[in-house]
Amino acid sequence: MGSMFGSKPSESHVIWRSGRNNDGTKKFDFEYLELWAAHFGVDFEQLTRVDHDRGDEPREQFACVFRWSKTGGQELSVGDEEWTMGSQRKPRTFLEIDEEGMVRLRGWSTETTLDVDELVLKKTVLKLKTADGTVKKLDVRKLSKQPETTSS
Repeated sequence: MGSMFGSKPSESHVIWRSGRNNDGTKKFDFEYLELWAAHFGVDFEQLTRVDHDRGDEPREQFACVFRWSKTGGQELSVGDEEWTMGSQRKPRTFLEIDEEGMVRLRGWSTETTLDVDELVLKKTVLKLKTADGTVKKLDVRKLSKQPETTSS
């Protein structure tokens, strides 16, 4: 029985190449990425913007945000109550994929851009295979929890 996705190698694939020996065009299943994000309580966003690290033209971006941070703002106290006014919430740790299969991955201390030929989601583990054949595995639970600082 054929899958409704045709050449999709498995239900867990978000990015893959069609054709023999993975030499075909990149294919995507961003609906599965969104369902995966919802299942694990990860924020999912879809927007179009220019990311100069990946290209000069606006591209559709699909992002999973694992942790948010607040920046800026002014503290205001009245009696016992405190407010922060004008602060912005921005992604702290995230995975962002554009429509060309370029991935921006930001962790707690690093940020990298990868040309991804294959992305498979197995529970909370992302398995990436880059265009140069490098395979990386990352448990996204590590991106959700702030690392403990150790004093030396």
